[in-house]
Amino acid sequence: MLSIVLATTAFAQEAKSYRGFTDFSYSLGVGDKSENFDRYTLSTTHGYQLDDMFFVGAGVSFEYVRDIAASLVPIYADVRMDIPLHSRSIKPFVDAKIGYAAGEVDGFYFAPTIGVRVPVRFVKAMNFGFGYKLQKIQDAGTNTNAITFNVGIEF
Repeated sequence: MLSIVLATTAFAQEAKSYRGFTDFSYSLGVGDKSENFDRYTLSTTHGYQLDDMFFVGAGVSFEYVRDIAASLVPIYADVRMDIPLHSRSIKPFVDAKIGYAAGEVDGFYFAPTIGVRVPVRFVKAMNFGFGYKLQKIQDAGTNTNAITFNVGIEF
């Protein structure tokens, strides 16, 4: 899947509808089983802007769970809605990633986010978000949910 995303990226960058994101986030584990699942995430998402509001794409992340020194690689589909405000360059957004995480901690992955998109000069925009990760470890049936804080660039 990563090869397909990277291959289409090479051609899609010239199209007006291409949109890409690179994000860094810190996730704070919550709940009975999640307190040891604080993690750092670096992700990249690529896809197409369908109209002024809707984006669809796919992406991959690398997450490092610091307390148990484990890593995981979520692969996901992404849907995003930018909420246009009249004559404002700053736009709120709602985003949802759904997929599967592989690695030392594997299982279902779902990460909804709300945030703001701020245009900047050196890249297309900066994105700041706050969200929640729902993740279930496949074999153990343990939830490793977390509150997330994201910062990223859009190109």
